[in-house]
Amino acid sequence: MAETTKQKITTEKTKREITTALNHFYANPVAKASLELFLTIGLVLFLGAFAIRPTIVTMSDLIKEIETKTQLDEALTKKIAALQTAQNQYINIEEKIPLLDVAIPEQPEIILSTKIIEKIAAESKVVINNLSIADLPEDSDSSLLFSQKAKTNLNISINIKGDYVSIREFVETLRNSRKSFVIESVVFTLQEDRGDKKLSANITVATPYFGTNTTNSKTAKK
Repeated sequence: MAETTKQKITTEKTKREITTALNHFYANPVAKASLELFLTIGLVLFLGAFAIRPTIVTMSDLIKEIETKTQLDEALTKKIAALQTAQNQYINIEEKIPLLDVAIPEQPEIILSTKIIEKIAAESKVVINNLSIADLPEDSDSSLLFSQKAKTNLNISINIKGDYVSIREFVETLRNSRKSFVIESVVFTLQEDRGDKKLSANITVATPYFGTNTTNSKTAKK
């Protein structure tokens, strides 16, 4: 019993000493400052983990969004400038567009082409011996978009008779016609007619037009 009582007294004395030492430690300004520093660091870590970090993430996302929209705005500005340039160019050539339709139409216009050739031949005072078209094309589908069409040619062979000056005038007038006629070849020959030598020429002409794009047609059929 005496030993147990002695141990209790020693334990209580030890607790009192520890409490007195802690009181003296926390009464020291250095200890108070250390505790406040510890609490401050803890508060900063807490705010960084639960308050500041989401704010930083949000700001980062906003910065990326601003950069993306800035790039988009620059691209749109360039497109608007390109459209304005194209519009100005279109205004400058708007009156000439019908001439382009005449020069290179959307249909082969076989009858019109032959009438123009006959008219120019009469004006140039040459005689058409023969006029032939190798392949008779079908009319183009007017419902197709321009991108679905391709420039193709109506090939016409003409044999005319006359003097050199008249034949040359015929070729030059045909080439300078509003409707596009591409002179691919001119071959002169001399023919005898009742003892007289007369000049004739075989002329190959290509008349361009925008027909159906065969590649797109095959793709559409598939």
